Amino acid sequence: AVEMVIWVTGLSGSGKTTIIDLILRLYDPVQGSISVDGIDLRELDLDSWRQAVSVVSQDVFLFNDTVANNIALGHPEISRDSIMDAAVQAYAHDFIKDLPQGYETLIGDRGWNLSGGQRQRFALARAILRKPQVLILDEATSALDLESEKLVHQCIDRLRGTCTVIIVAHRLSTIQNADKIVVLEDGRIIAEGDWNSLTAESGALSTFHQLQAT
Repeated sequence: AVEMVIWVTGLSGSGKTTIIDLILRLYDPVQGSISVDGIDLRELDLDSWRQAVSVVSQDVFLFNDTVANNIALGHPEISRDSIMDAAVQAYAHDFIKDLPQGYETLIGDRGWNLSGGQRQRFALARAILRKPQVLILDEATSALDLESEKLVHQCIDRLRGTCTVIIVAHRLSTIQNADKIVVLEDGRIIAEGDWNSLTAESGALSTFHQLQAT
């Protein structure tokens, strides 16, 4: 497989969520197919495929448990060093070590009050710990301040080449470094390419201007 960063965008209702649902095989396409390394996704073992894919969404659920257990999430056998390594990659380690009990701090409904940016970096650390082949960010930065969003994109840059990253978002943000940009409209791809090629096309450029104004 070719590990790359793909940015999927479009206005509300353009089909971004549908693409995620199809990749996760929540349902199958009525026409055509989705291929993974040339193999129809429907031919792959569903459980194995879903274990290979991690999704980070806008809403991050945190359990009333320690920081370490929230990152490990159901994998008690994972070492503390591995948890810390994932947190470092997700730019979460610095704020975690400043919590009252560090990785043993209780968070969740009774615990530490985390910002949206900190929650997203928790979610990224969880995803990184699983070593996914495909990482999907579903509007994961849409509610973040600019500094938090910058850290998330720095994390994505760190992951480049280790897995395929699919960023689904409607605002432009910092996407010039994406290997491929896909623009959706009414369930169809209306433009596809990198930043330079798309901004050189008048039709795609108009779409980007429209997106940036929303």
